[in-house]
Amino acid sequence: MTKDKIREIFIEEATEIIEKLDIDIVDFEDTPEDKNLINELFRGVHTLKGSANSFGFNRLGQFVHSFEDVLDHYRSSDEIVTHENIDIFLQAVCIIKDVLSLEVNGEGGLPENFDETIDAMKEMISKKVTKSSPSKVSAKPLADLSVEFSELNLSKSVNGIKFSADEIINYSSKLEDGEELYHISFSLDEDIYFRGFDHAKLFKLLSEEGHILESWWDMSDIPDLTTFDPQKSTIGRVDLILASRSPSSDIHELFEYIEEHEFTMEYINKIFDKTLQEEMPSVEDDIEEIVEEKNEESVGRSINNREVRSFVKVNTSKLDELFASIGELVVAQNFIAENEDIKRIKSERVTQTMSLLSKITKLIQSKVMSLRMVAIGDTFDKMKLVARDASRKINKEISLELHGVETEIDKIMIDELSNPLIHLIRNAIDHGLESNPEDRAKLGKPAVGRISLRAFHKGGSIAIEVSDDGRGINRDKIFAKALEKGLVKKDDELSDSQIYALIMEPGFSTLETVTDLSGRGVGLDVVVASINKLHGKVEIKSQLGKGTTFTIILPLTLAIIDGMLVSSAGNTFIIPTLSVIESFFPSKNMVHTIKHKGEFVDLRGEMLPVVRLNQTLELDDKAPNIWESTLICVDSAHGKYTILIDDLIGRQQVVIKSLGPVLSRLKEFSGSAIMGSGEIALILNVEELINYGEYN
Repeated sequence: MTKDKIREIFIEEATEIIEKLDIDIVDFEDTPEDKNLINELFRGVHTLKGSANSFGFNRLGQFVHSFEDVLDHYRSSDEIVTHENIDIFLQAVCIIKDVLSLEVNGEGGLPENFDETIDAMKEMISKKVTKSSPSKVSAKPLADLSVEFSELNLSKSVNGIKFSADEIINYSSKLEDGEELYHISFSLDEDIYFRGFDHAKLFKLLSEEGHILESWWDMSDIPDLTTFDPQKSTIGRVDLILASRSPSSDIHELFEYIEEHEFTMEYINKIFDKTLQEEMPSVEDDIEEIVEEKNEESVGRSINNREVRSFVKVNTSKLDELFASIGELVVAQNFIAENEDIKRIKSERVTQTMSLLSKITKLIQSKVMSLRMVAIGDTFDKMKLVARDASRKINKEISLELHGVETEIDKIMIDELSNPLIHLIRNAIDHGLESNPEDRAKLGKPAVGRISLRAFHKGGSIAIEVSDDGRGINRDKIFAKALEKGLVKKDDELSDSQIYALIMEPGFSTLETVTDLSGRGVGLDVVVASINKLHGKVEIKSQLGKGTTFTIILPLTLAIIDGMLVSSAGNTFIIPTLSVIESFFPSKNMVHTIKHKGEFVDLRGEMLPVVRLNQTLELDDKAPNIWESTLICVDSAHGKYTILIDDLIGRQQVVIKSLGPVLSRLKEFSGSAIMGSGEIALILNVEELINYGEYN
């Protein structure tokens, strides 16, 4: 493995560690008594420090070393972190992100507040109340042991090296309170320099975990200068005795980038303790305590066996290529199934083979598509920090509830969902909830506002809800503001969903809106635009004084869409079933024409606009009677309407293809698909087929 490849792995893993730090810190604020969380934070920062120093990222190593000291202080004491401490922790993570970016890009300088944050962390440690703890091992008993056990055969072989009782007792006499003895041996392969490591770096990293008492170097294989190759390591085995307070797992992590066969590590105290029990079963309790008492975190750990991971990391570009290939396979299978020449073959065997081919193709497609499905939990966890920041900035106490964190969704959608969710949560906290606890108390609500983030399956789609128990949306005020901005007319009759949709119009929000208009609509057009790109839609439900729920509805994956195939003017189009409510044949008395507004159909008391697909797309000028045609009722962000088509072909799952740079400018289409016959069908964008201003 090349040094560049190892560096790439480090950057990837460091990024994962840093992303997890934010989440763990917010969780630790909620449960400060949970020592497992602070230990998890410490391990992440400790791993980051060791790896950063290995790659010469000195600024990063310096900063995380200070952060590690603070975390070590809190994990080894009973002090409870304050909100101010957590603020410093989160600020430290921001600095780590900025420093890593500078290191990776090879840029100089330091991020803003670098030194100030280090000083703040040092000040946190300086406030520690020093507590003296009695030493468990005194100098005198150790001296006595040397004499008392001199006649016993306590020598022991560790990793092939034989240690006598005198040697072990001598090493033990140099231990400081809480330290343990380890024997580490490594025989590095000759390509170790290309992997970014050498013996000196390992010694430096080990020295940061403790102090090296003694080392032995096998230099017998080093050639003379005439054959010496400075790019290859010819140093043989290296052994050392390390005294350290760190848990053995932390020391073990220093060898993360070293192959398993290149090192071993043994806990000397444990070996010595076993020997004492065999040789001196009747030793008095106070003597046994000297050699038996060990750091709790070191007991029972297996050092030589490394954890076997049950997963592999694959570059997303390779997955994209695989998905594209599967898409072509599905198209080819559909083409074979629809081939007229094959259909004319009257053979039961051919029919069975075609059926088996279709079954296997669908199975492969399903399995491959599941590879890009990931749990939404990580994205939800990131929202904890967003909620914390927003609530502290506006001084509102809130409770964020997460539900359905195991729900799986397309990886590409996960990457695109963060910004819309951040915006919706900030709006819910800033503008959805009441301004102060007193206002909530008057309505019989608890002082702490509730924000709920929930994911679940809804039919063949994924639904994500962001809800609050705040003031709700004032329907009349929204209509008044929309009337003022010219978005509606005074005599327009709009449903609740249509009125709520107005807050997602670009530029709808103003400063007056934030303070007087229930605080909705600040930049929500950006949310809608982002969700539209994912072939999804946003629904809003609200009850005045009770709260509001934004629901994002998305397809399971962006690679395949479940569509309704329709024909118009001899062309085939696809309407996403996510947007389809129903299809029907209207009777003549259901059809109405309103002057200057257009054609409408009365569907169970609801007047819905009629969009003639052939005329909207300028395919032809034919205008068949509506009551002699098929209508598809669809739902959009602005409300329901109907699409007039020539014929309803059926429902089918299709592989989405992009339109390319030229056709992508046509807002009426969101993509295309290759049908089994080889025909290309365009996917309709129901959000852009209708000009709502003409029908309102």
